[in-house]
Amino acid sequence: MNRLSIIIPVYNEGKTISSVIETINVLELINGVKKQVIIVDDCSTDESNEMIRQSLEKISNPNFQLIRHEVNLGKGGAIHTGIQKAEGDYTIIQDADLELDPGEINLLLEKVLYTEANVVYGSRFLKKGFKGGSTMSNWANSFLTRLSNTIFRIRITDMETCYKLVPTDEFKSLNLVEQRFGFEPEITAKLAKNRKLKWAEVAISYNARSEEQGKKIGWKDGFRAIWCILKYGLSSKR
Repeated sequence: MNRLSIIIPVYNEGKTISSVIETINVLELINGVKKQVIIVDDCSTDESNEMIRQSLEKISNPNFQLIRHEVNLGKGGAIHTGIQKAEGDYTIIQDADLELDPGEINLLLEKVLYTEANVVYGSRFLKKGFKGGSTMSNWANSFLTRLSNTIFRIRITDMETCYKLVPTDEFKSLNLVEQRFGFEPEITAKLAKNRKLKWAEVAISYNARSEEQGKKIGWKDGFRAIWCILKYGLSSKR
């Protein structure tokens, strides 16, 4: 692996996006892997776009680029835009809310660089002493993951994780259509159809936010995730 594409979907994350950009800017990836950072502002209505532009001007790093949607498409839609621009050997998603520590991207890279894994998920539930999210949220994640394992015929512990490290060519080959949070089960289902891929997980930290702090996923997204698991898991199409 020579280069990693990092896609950052942003929607109304003005309070945290600058910290994310600055942290990733100084992040040294292992084994000399280079970074391509694609920030997709999904038509934010707060100060996110201004904060992004100020941060990019401050760091003056040509490996960072900003794309702005004129219409809000949802997290999945922002990722679709980002993957079209991805040029790295591998691609990973980084949320803009600091629930996950960008420094732990190296943990996922290690699995690809030093083992036979092709696809690596960062699992919040493998972390020793895990304390994050509400009881209801954790139960929902556990249920969706177990359902995914059954339908997709894989064995993972955190299907809904943001950290999914995937070969860029494989990522681009998937016909992804989900615009919102249905992206997570959709990409997992379609990756699972390639039985040649070797999967791995690593434990990651998780600093959960509440709805008051800006958490956007809700119970309706949970029902959509169930539908996506069944729809894409039972379909033969990728």
